[in-house]
Amino acid sequence: MTGRPRALRAGAPAAAALLAILSAAGCGPSMASPPKENPILADLVDYRTGLSMLREGRADEAIQLLVAARKSSPRDPHVPNALGLALLYKNDYPNAVRAFSDALSLDATFVEARNNRGVAWLQAGRYDDAEADFQAVLDGPPTPDKVNAHYNLGLLYEKRERYRDAEREFSLAIADAPDDIQAFRARGLVRMKLDQSAGALEDFLVVLKTEDKDAVANYQAAICLLGSGRRDLAGKFMQRAAAAAPESEEGRKAKRWLENEPRPPEGNP
Repeated sequence: MTGRPRALRAGAPAAAALLAILSAAGCGPSMASPPKENPILADLVDYRTGLSMLREGRADEAIQLLVAARKSSPRDPHVPNALGLALLYKNDYPNAVRAFSDALSLDATFVEARNNRGVAWLQAGRYDDAEADFQAVLDGPPTPDKVNAHYNLGLLYEKRERYRDAEREFSLAIADAPDDIQAFRARGLVRMKLDQSAGALEDFLVVLKTEDKDAVANYQAAICLLGSGRRDLAGKFMQRAAAAAPESEEGRKAKRWLENEPRPPEGNP
């Protein structure tokens, strides 16, 4: 699994973002493809069972199982890595960091665990430590986790208000994974901070081609269109944002805008 894990989206609850990562490919925390199961060992406590529980949202059960799995498989770095993901789901960042560090003590080349530890540091507000882990992934040998590291480093720079650096990292993630909708959304938000509304609109429209009910992309696309004077078209995106997620921040803002928008005179389209 990879903040994605699939890197955690700025402003998203860690547990919700992590659960999405576990059930889909993407950036953020990382989960390496596990080795094929050995039928002879199938009855033993296995970290893969814990990950399955986590995908189902059964974090407490996953933690209990993975603690037991550490006793039965003390030299397998996948076990503390999986435990770290379960702890990250629970927002227990100090213990998640310890678990990922344990995985790295067993295998210093375990890039998934290093990326995941960076996500835990990031969520805990330890930005220097997070940056060091993400940069170590990027400085290492070629690996699919570099996409996640670029994405997560972009999130870190966004939190530090280094928006140009964040845009660069999201662009690098997109270059390696052009179907990465999260990276397009994140880059669009950063471009809004940089007053690059045309580029931001392009990013949000890419997101909406795949996720037409994405409230963030719909609302931000509307804001971009308002800035360019395309008020009628902006209203359509506001309607979609309000309908897609009425209880979200973007949905509420869109609803307020629609309520305050003057209606055309009767008889006019």
